[in-house]
Amino acid sequence: MLVRIFTFCFFLIGIHAHVNAKPNCQSITMSAHPNYPPFHWRSGNTLTGASIELSEHIFSELGVKAHVVYMGPWKRVLKSAKDSKVDFIPALKKTLERKTYLDFTKESFAANPVAVFTRKGEIVQLNGLWQLSRINGSINAGDRHGELIDTFLKRQPNIQRIHGIAQNFQMLSMKRVDYVITGLMSAQNYLRSNRLENKFDVVLQLDNYEVHNAFTQHFSKKMSASG
Repeated sequence: MLVRIFTFCFFLIGIHAHVNAKPNCQSITMSAHPNYPPFHWRSGNTLTGASIELSEHIFSELGVKAHVVYMGPWKRVLKSAKDSKVDFIPALKKTLERKTYLDFTKESFAANPVAVFTRKGEIVQLNGLWQLSRINGSINAGDRHGELIDTFLKRQPNIQRIHGIAQNFQMLSMKRVDYVITGLMSAQNYLRSNRLENKFDVVLQLDNYEVHNAFTQHFSKKMSASG
């Protein structure tokens, strides 16, 4: 309960800095990754999840109407942010490339460890990413996991970028790849929901990763001009 209160407070501070001081801000358009539970996921023609519900609640407290829009695949959501078609994206990783068009809140939304998953019993615990260099792996297309992991993946010729967490684990189960790198909590959520947790192992967990909330720079500039 205490963790949830602190998360709420930090989230409120970050949004307050962008919105509450701007009297002309009456509405905001929000989108997110369509398949990243427990943070957010697609539900029909909209999005739901912890980050969506908390965002809507806080914007409402600030007198701002939040319009939640399902934009399609994650890459399209980020493209929409670049093109100023969305104002706010909750709970995503900071990267240098994303900082060129997004203003991230200083306070993080939540810890989001990254993990390497393999088929049950096939690989022992790893000491580092370098031990994956000679085998085939996959990641969810469009995902970023921080500079260390992203730089490693860019140097690997044997990485597939597959749309959807279900498809990634399907490829792993079919032995089309030897490992999957993805967010620990979202993967565990998927595996539990589908009763697959006993078929895969976490052989490496990287804990020093967080997700932040971000406003598009177009929105931030508009708010600065109106203030």
